[in-house]
Amino acid sequence: MSDPTARLAYEYARDLAARDAAHQALTERLLLRFADVLDSLDRLLADGAASDVRTYRGSLALIAGQLEAALTEEGMEGVGRVGERAEPATHHVTEVRLAPAGAGDDEVLEVLQRGYRFRGHVLRAARVVVAVDGDTVDGDTVKHGTEQGTERE
Repeated sequence: MSDPTARLAYEYARDLAARDAAHQALTERLLLRFADVLDSLDRLLADGAASDVRTYRGSLALIAGQLEAALTEEGMEGVGRVGERAEPATHHVTEVRLAPAGAGDDEVLEVLQRGYRFRGHVLRAARVVVAVDGDTVDGDTVKHGTEQGTERE
């Protein structure tokens, strides 16, 4: 190809096709991993409600672990853990409480809903309850805060 425009168009099309193929392969791999988890759920449901609640809950925990392991292996990580410092980029503060003894300001006290990050991109911020210094708040509990400020009860 002597025409530079045609060569660039060809290279662009080739690169686009390679990206599409990689995306298709990733999508199929993820769907097969989810199918494995669905198979596990189907087996649990086919067995019916176990007379032993502890065994049934244990089976559900194993399936949840199977799903979490599959997602982790594909690069998804959980965001939001008790004890870490809340960050606006990864935490959505839904409530603040006076910091108990030993807890620092902006420390996550409770995780209401886990957040997730994939390849460095936050898919969903964690919904958390955060500690605030007693000097900041004049009541026992402050609810419905945001990442930047709080509304008092």
